[in-house]
Amino acid sequence: MSYAKAILEELIDVCKGVRYVTLLLENCRLINVFTGEIYEASIGVYKDRIAYIAEGSVEGFKALERIDLKNKFYLSPGFIDSHVHIESSMVTPRRFAETVLIHGTTCVAADPHEIANVLGVRGVEVMAELSRNLPLKIYLWIPTCIPSVPGIETAGAELYSGDIASMLREDYAIGLGEVMDYLGLLKLDRRILDIVKVGRAYGKVIDGHAPLLSGRLLDGYISAGIDADHEVFSFEEALEKARRGLYVKIRRYLLESSGFIDKVKRIPDKSRLLLATDDTPPDILEYEGHMDSLLRRAVELGLDPIDAIQAATIRPAIHLRLNDIGAIAPGRIADMVILEDLKDFRVKRVYVDGKLIVDDRKLTVHTESKPLPSDVLNTVKIDRLSSSDLRVKAPITDGYVEARILRVKGLETEIFVDRLRVEQGIVDPGRYAYIAVIERHGRHGGLTVGFIDGVGLKEGAIASTVAHDSHNIVVVGRDPDDMISAIEELRKIQGGYIAVRRGEILAVVKLPIAGLMSDEPISHVASELRRFREVESMLGVVDPYPIPMISLLALPVIPHARMTDKGIYDVDKGILLSVIVGCES
Repeated sequence: MSYAKAILEELIDVCKGVRYVTLLLENCRLINVFTGEIYEASIGVYKDRIAYIAEGSVEGFKALERIDLKNKFYLSPGFIDSHVHIESSMVTPRRFAETVLIHGTTCVAADPHEIANVLGVRGVEVMAELSRNLPLKIYLWIPTCIPSVPGIETAGAELYSGDIASMLREDYAIGLGEVMDYLGLLKLDRRILDIVKVGRAYGKVIDGHAPLLSGRLLDGYISAGIDADHEVFSFEEALEKARRGLYVKIRRYLLESSGFIDKVKRIPDKSRLLLATDDTPPDILEYEGHMDSLLRRAVELGLDPIDAIQAATIRPAIHLRLNDIGAIAPGRIADMVILEDLKDFRVKRVYVDGKLIVDDRKLTVHTESKPLPSDVLNTVKIDRLSSSDLRVKAPITDGYVEARILRVKGLETEIFVDRLRVEQGIVDPGRYAYIAVIERHGRHGGLTVGFIDGVGLKEGAIASTVAHDSHNIVVVGRDPDDMISAIEELRKIQGGYIAVRRGEILAVVKLPIAGLMSDEPISHVASELRRFREVESMLGVVDPYPIPMISLLALPVIPHARMTDKGIYDVDKGILLSVIVGCES
């Protein structure tokens, strides 16, 4: 969306009273994120910029439009999300923008590493194009770890320092996306080292991802130029990282952890603490909100509202080096949110670049759909499989083998070994469910089949093409025939989530764009995902997390073990293992 832009001479003339302001918001309760104060003020806006802040009478000020807020409403800078994956909303950038603007978010720094894992540089270019000319400001982190751990999984592409350098030159590039291969960086692996050096050479912000890293190894990681980290699991970890100068991005999981806010309140200077959403699925966005929901929850847990707002405005702006936004001050871009209160953070109006975009929780603008090329819509490229392909083969005809089993424990997954029966060369899963990861990018046809515990599945199968980070097909099932039905349906619809029982499709979330997103309204996709969650529960799956559990079972950068298309991966040791003990190649 193109708005008129103020120039220096005009702004000065406005402040001298020579020109009219285009908008005067009278008698608001201004939230000053610099001083932490709230006081009565009137804000003069000229075109896309804040011109002046009047703390007294505004009689005689010239304005084309005057709105008297009668000291009933708070005026906040627009909310900024410094770490988000738009693909996790399962909708395109325009549908994402339509949703988060209503909740007061006016700027995001989005890491498109999900679509980059499917389509490489092409995927980033598509996201950049789909993000242009929207009322939401969308900057892109340039993905650094495609795939997240080289040699451990098969992504749809690999990105190297030359690819990164070319994208960093684009106007949409805010910096280097989360450096997940922290072990590779500490080992001085040439690929990730060269990528980080490119980011430093361009003087860009470098986002981090180093769960549980501590002490001298953490210091080594930060020394590479890392600016922030969102992958933090405890207050102690957050404090250690903040003390070393990292911006710590607090996600809902950490925010709600036991005693976290009480401990945060004891930190004298909280300027390194930010709020960020990371991965937020469509049903959470639709029914709970975006940055406003984090603010609401933080205050409910005891954080001072001003601290919370600073963590969603000025601090992320400083971190991202976006000096024109993040505060309501002369010369800054007029991205503003009118709030009814500082408890529920109910949004009354949203202004972007000085223009009214949201009024009473309704958009005042229309976003245009853009045509999608065929290569973005045909990304599920797999050979046909049979149910026999989804059984675990044994090195013996009959007897017993020692098998490695994945066990899901909350957000973590571990490996343990159990003795399973073999009949006619096939391992009987016993009480365990099957899990399979299938390479879906048409590259090598990798396939791993194993066993999983702790999922709760009693019957049927669930499957998804959303499987962080390489986004291969992951399917969990009790019946290989149901697993095949799920896989074939994913091929047919070119991506999404599926739940099957006795051959019947019980729930489907259609995500045909790179197998990750839809251009349907978020309300439609949220409804489909809600149905999938209901069916999951009916089938016995225990899945209380925002991101469907099945989407995390192949993610090789979170503790402690995962399954990829190349085998079982011990995250802590950094090694691939076979399902059958003793069958390592």
